[in-house]
Amino acid sequence: MATYSSFKKINTDAFVDSTLTSADIGAGQVATVDLAATAVAAVDFAANAVTSAKLASTIDLSGKTVTYRTITTGDLADGVVTGIKLGSGASAANFGYTPLNSAGGTMTGNLVVAAGSAGAPSITNAAGTNTGISLESNAIRIVGGGNEGLVIDNSGRVRRPNHPAFGVSATAGWLYANNYGGAGTFECAGVMSWNNAAHQTGGSNWNPSNGRYTAPVAGYYVFHTAWYRLNDDNNTPSYVHTWIARNGNVNWTPGGRTPYNIHMHGNRNNYDDGGVQSSVFQLNAGEYASVWIRWHNYNSRHHAGHHIFSGHMIG
Repeated sequence: MATYSSFKKINTDAFVDSTLTSADIGAGQVATVDLAATAVAAVDFAANAVTSAKLASTIDLSGKTVTYRTITTGDLADGVVTGIKLGSGASAANFGYTPLNSAGGTMTGNLVVAAGSAGAPSITNAAGTNTGISLESNAIRIVGGGNEGLVIDNSGRVRRPNHPAFGVSATAGWLYANNYGGAGTFECAGVMSWNNAAHQTGGSNWNPSNGRYTAPVAGYYVFHTAWYRLNDDNNTPSYVHTWIARNGNVNWTPGGRTPYNIHMHGNRNNYDDGGVQSSVFQLNAGEYASVWIRWHNYNSRHHAGHHIFSGHMIG
């Protein structure tokens, strides 16, 4: 009987290219012992020719040298490496610092952010990027909707550029009870001619046509008014009452008392001392303050050209 050694050994020259396919070789027929060391090299395989389906479920690599290539980002699916898959301190060791947890944590150093502006604050939120805190080289600004609410400059001075405030004057000359319609109680609007507000912030809340300041937002407001008056004769009952009314109501004080100020009582043919009044109102948005007068008789007058009305929101 012929033995294997009596035949010519088969080499690659015995095969026509592509005539020997995987179908010609039974499962398990070619074992590692049938192959000389390094006989099959990587160049003998087309790219991706050997897939996991062509390999046994268990591969013995004992005694073999396995060379690994570098793992790249393409080897990892999104989110597969999580915190629980990292050893304690692994992130800090590789970053060179301890990352701050987005859910909260304690910083040991300064938080440095970009210099901002009123329209683009340094610290803001995704829903409104023009609302937040702007940290600039010479100021800190707290802004809402791009509007400055509070500014602290590098000297520590505090400003509120859009805080509700106004100051106006009247233009008519001497006014008597007859100008208002006789003795009685009257709102000064419609008789005195008011200037447009030369000094007004926080919106256009002063209305010169009706002499009223309307609160743009609910809060406490303080108002001031100045009067210039004259008694025309030696008649004591020539006095007047003046005040600042809330929504046209004189009985607005705590306890419902009437805040009358009496002027020129007992004055005889003389100028009255200059009168200045101040009032603190709690106003809801849309409520207003205005100047009022009560004439006792027809023998006194006030000069509108020297009249001042002003106020601002306290908080």
